[in-house]
Amino acid sequence: MASDIHLGPHISHTNQTFFQFLQQASQKAKALILAGDIFNVWFGDDLAVTHPEPWLQQALVALADCAQKIPVYFIHGNRDFLVGADLCQRLGIHLLPEQVLLKTDAGVIFMSHGDELCTHDKGYMRLRKILRCPAIQGVFLNLPLTWRQGIANFLRQRSKTAQRQQNASYHRDYDIDSKTLDKIIQQYPEIDYVVHGHTHKEAIHHLINTIDNKKRLRYVLSDWDMDNAPPRAAYLNIHPSGLTLHSLVKPPQ
Repeated sequence: MASDIHLGPHISHTNQTFFQFLQQASQKAKALILAGDIFNVWFGDDLAVTHPEPWLQQALVALADCAQKIPVYFIHGNRDFLVGADLCQRLGIHLLPEQVLLKTDAGVIFMSHGDELCTHDKGYMRLRKILRCPAIQGVFLNLPLTWRQGIANFLRQRSKTAQRQQNASYHRDYDIDSKTLDKIIQQYPEIDYVVHGHTHKEAIHHLINTIDNKKRLRYVLSDWDMDNAPPRAAYLNIHPSGLTLHSLVKPPQ
């Protein structure tokens, strides 16, 4: 399982690392779950269907090749939520809802991209509600591609500006909302693990819940960036004895 690859035209090392990861997964894994933000931005499926850029064409081929060998599942992220069901079907990828309960030999896993769990960020949650509205998406996808690119770039730049205006403590403490996490555990008390990406803060947390004494773990997936320092590219292995985080970054010699 991996998330937050942020594939794009100007991160060739990150792209190639991910393509190699797909090849290895198709040979060694029984299935692969991609938990959102696989692409850094997505303007619409027509971008992929009509004359995709070379990097995008290579990404689509790599995903389709992997999906021919093992089941590949995809959860929308906050950057690629416009990836459509038709394109997933064309690639052989199974599109999942934004929150999934997965029953495994290791236990029950709640998984999502994670952005919908950041409910304390009121501004983002309002924007998310607007952007996930089917009517709004329909209007947006009917705009010319150049218009969509301009709107997406404007929103992304506005988001960066807003983040810079926040104080340092916000960035240090930025995480999913603990109260929202408690509600999820109340709704699904059978959960043994919570797994998500989005925050880019790879970690393993022990969950403390006053409702019961059950021990639970929360795994936060890393983002991927092999083009800047520090390099990072990690994935989660789900096996009968538990969950394990692995890094694809080679240690210094």
